Amino acid sequence: MDANEELAYLRSFDQTAVAKPQIVADNVLTGIFLTDSRYRTALTALLLQEAVEAGRRLALVCLALADRSVPPARAIARPLPGLEGWQAFAAAIGRFEEPAQILDWLHVDQSARQSAEELLAWGGLSRLNAAVRVLEGGPPEVLTERDEAGTATLVIRAYTASGERAEARLPLLDDQIIALGDMAGDFVTWTRDFLGAYLDARAGR
Repeated sequence: MDANEELAYLRSFDQTAVAKPQIVADNVLTGIFLTDSRYRTALTALLLQEAVEAGRRLALVCLALADRSVPPARAIARPLPGLEGWQAFAAAIGRFEEPAQILDWLHVDQSARQSAEELLAWGGLSRLNAAVRVLEGGPPEVLTERDEAGTATLVIRAYTASGERAEARLPLLDDQIIALGDMAGDFVTWTRDFLGAYLDARAGR
């Protein structure tokens, strides 16, 4: 594709694929505490899937911007990173101590500094490893288990590409559910800021 087609593709990607997890998460959060309790497990699982998708899309965009050996539009058109790609992204961010280092790595300017600061402060991307591993292959098995105190836990399970059984767990508590929506929103905001800084530079703004 030529330069104009590339920019048009990236703008469309930004407004649709990148924004989608936050749109879904916001709509789920609007009704999850009002709907029948029987649906909370499925809706929380959906929130987790959207948060993880947003994180994997952040990784996809950051890795594409960091390595310009392939045009970003072509790199971003690839499938979302699986666990290996997610871990590479988490390790890269974990090496940085200052927001400026993230911006230098991405080859973008100071317009995205706030997102770099927030990403650095968020830290601990590796805590999503289990969820990424379960969700990298598609929709998982979803169920609820309760401990001796009666606390409900969301359990998602799936088989990995290598045939291994993977599992992730999340307490079905209101603050944990809200945190998933916030996570999706943060990941989407940072992705759009980094990609937007690249697009603005390409447009000469």
